[in-house]
Amino acid sequence: MWLSFLRVRIGLRRLPLPLLVDELGHTPVRAYRHPPALLSLAVYRSLQLGPHKPRCLTSSLVLYRLLREQGDLAELVIGLPAEARNHAAHAWVELGTRDIGPPPGRGRHTPITRFP
Repeated sequence: MWLSFLRVRIGLRRLPLPLLVDELGHTPVRAYRHPPALLSLAVYRSLQLGPHKPRCLTSSLVLYRLLREQGDLAELVIGLPAEARNHAAHAWVELGTRDIGPPPGRGRHTPITRFP
């Protein structure tokens, strides 16, 4: 998980988001398998340690990579609140049509783009 976090942090600095998602999504499938909801909670809790809390995009990208590593066809989704007053977006991960998180997940946001 921490290696994925480092890859995401470095990737966000050096690549445009579509290229980073493509790079994170094309990863070799590992032998381990964890329930997606449990993995989501583990990402959320692990990255909440210390005074610095990662933004939703960083947490979602870490979860996205870990799910893709175990063979799940996860999608990174970015959306806005239904009554958006600015361009402050929110990111979460979905499997099929199911919101996987990390918490708080989709909430009341409307998807504006998806990255498979």
